Amino acid sequence: MTPHNPQDAQAELRADLLTLAEGLAQALGTSEWTVDPRRVPDWHPCVELIRTEDGSRILIQQERLHHDRWWMHSSLPDNATYYDRHGLETGSITVTRAKTPTQVARDVQRRLLPALDAAVAEMSRRQHRHLTDVHEVTTIARQLKAVPLTTGRPPGADSRRNGEDTTRTLRWNQGPDASWSAPHAEIKISRSRFGGVHIECSHLNAAMAEAVLRALNASLPTTQAASAA
Repeated sequence: MTPHNPQDAQAELRADLLTLAEGLAQALGTSEWTVDPRRVPDWHPCVELIRTEDGSRILIQQERLHHDRWWMHSSLPDNATYYDRHGLETGSITVTRAKTPTQVARDVQRRLLPALDAAVAEMSRRQHRHLTDVHEVTTIARQLKAVPLTTGRPPGADSRRNGEDTTRTLRWNQGPDASWSAPHAEIKISRSRFGGVHIECSHLNAAMAEAVLRALNASLPTTQAASAA
């Protein structure tokens, strides 16, 4: 009796995965899906399909407790940040290994892709909303930085990566040589949960408040500026 060789079993599993992935990509449309050959590690064989349109992925591997089935999990594009994908369910299914790639493709289209497509649509909506929020907050901050003695740091790489670039803080120090920790007035600009921009002021004297209003009104049409005054 030939002893069982784990390396041979892993090699066979990798070959089966590649065969399935290539057949699945063919059945789903080679112009829409491609096989990522880098995603077949030795330690735990799996393979991924990539959707060329948006970079979404389908991971395929042997189900851990039922070796006669494939486990398939879809995921959002790699460039989706955690706040874009927070709480989104992309879907997963299992299928028997006895099915042909064409049969598996029908399962994927019917049971997996609807959840993935819904998650991609919601991610895109969140990204668009985030960019809109950043633009609105940045526009207001730029107007207010025209006020004399204004200091404020733009968002850094970490803030942008973490989605924290929708908040800006500006300060009015009490003199040209004052330090960052000196007594100051402050305005915090952030996105509003109800849409638009929320502006929170603290420690402004009358002159500073007038300067803030002038800066904000400067970009308004003449009729709106007159009404605000």
